[in-house]
Amino acid sequence: MSRRARLILAAAVALSLAIWVLAAGPKASAQGHGEGHGSSEHAAPTTHAPAGEHAAPAGEHGEHGAAEHGAHHGPAPINWTDIWNTKQPAVLALVINFGLLMGLYYVLGKKPITEALKQRRITIGKEIDDAQALLAEAKERGKKYQADLKNADTDAETARSGLVSAGKGEVDRILSEAEERAERMKRDAERLVEQEKKQLAVDLLLETIEVASSEAGKILAKSVTAEDHARLAQDLLAELAKKPAAPRAAAAGSVRPGGAA
Repeated sequence: MSRRARLILAAAVALSLAIWVLAAGPKASAQGHGEGHGSSEHAAPTTHAPAGEHAAPAGEHGEHGAAEHGAHHGPAPINWTDIWNTKQPAVLALVINFGLLMGLYYVLGKKPITEALKQRRITIGKEIDDAQALLAEAKERGKKYQADLKNADTDAETARSGLVSAGKGEVDRILSEAEERAERMKRDAERLVEQEKKQLAVDLLLETIEVASSEAGKILAKSVTAEDHARLAQDLLAELAKKPAAPRAAAAGSVRPGGAA
C-alpha cells in the first residue's frame, strides 16, 4: 500500500472516531439529565390535592392523557454510535463502512482505473485525430468539387470540341480507306478485264484457226492433189511459224487430220 493510501485510510478512521466521540457526548449528557430529573420527581413530597381538584372534569384528564401520549410517540432520536441496534443502523458504522469502502476502492482500483482512463484518453485522442483528418479530407474534396463545378462549362466545351475533332478525323480516315479500296478494286477490275480480253483474243484466234484448218482440209481433200496438198501444208507450216506457240500447236493439230485424210 502506498503512503498516500495509508494516509487516506488513517484520515477516514480518525474522522469516524471523531464523529463517534461527538455523538457520544450529547447522548451521555442527555442520559444524566434524565436520571437526575427522575430522582428529583421521586424524592419530592407527596401532597394530597383537595377534593375539588380530584373532582376535576373528565375532559381535562382526557386532554392531558392525549398530550402525554402524543409526546411519547414523537420521532425517534438519531442513532449515532449504537452499533448493536438492529432496528436503526448507527451513523458511525455507516461512516466507517463508507471510509473503508472508499479506501479499498482507492487501493485496489487505482491502477486499473488509471490505466483505463489513459487508454480511454488515447482512444479519444486517436478518434479526434481521425475525425480531423476526415474533416480536412472532406474540405479538400469539397474545394475540388467546387472548382470542378466552376470549370464544368469549359470542360464540357473542351470535350465537345475534342469529340468533334475526333469525329472529323475518323470520317476522314474512313473516306480515305474507302477511296483506297475503290481504287484498288478498280485496278483489279481493269487488270481482270485486260486478262479476259487477251484470253478472248487467243480463244477467237484458236477457234478461227481451227475452223479455217477444218475448211481448208475439206477443200483440199476434195480438189487438191497430193502435190498441192503438200505445198499448202508447207505454206501453212511456214505461216504458223510466225504465230505464237499455242495457236501454232492448235493449227498443227488441225492440219494433221486433214493431211491424213
